[in-house]
Amino acid sequence: MDTNHQFSALIGNWFNSLGEASLLGLLLSVVGVGLLLFALKARRPSVQDGPQAPTADDKIAQLEKKIEFQNSAMSLLGERVTALEEYLEMIGSRQQRQDADKKDVRFYQQAIGLADKGLSAQELAQRCGISASEADLITMLYQTAH
Repeated sequence: MDTNHQFSALIGNWFNSLGEASLLGLLLSVVGVGLLLFALKARRPSVQDGPQAPTADDKIAQLEKKIEFQNSAMSLLGERVTALEEYLEMIGSRQQRQDADKKDVRFYQQAIGLADKGLSAQELAQRCGISASEADLITMLYQTAH
């Protein structure tokens, strides 16, 4: 223990004999060495730091996979749009057939019968579901015939 006490006293005397400028220089030197060691460690990746950052080839491979996935998704969307277009065409043609079917002879006979009762062209169009021009034509034909 006596040796520890002597060593502490020697260090204390040495610090007391140093001037303020010397202490400041010593402190800045220690800080500089610490910063230098930190910078060297930061620049040199160690095995203990874990996996390294992906290389340019890795990033290119990831982006190619992403593009491939997006292309397949776009292809699938294109197929769905085509299927929807075909469905809409089918619905449109079905609607046209239904419209043509409802305008057979009996349908127009009903419109003529209502025109005979004195309904106007506008009322005929609303009740029978025909266009205004068809209702006008039926009304004009009925008026010229009677």
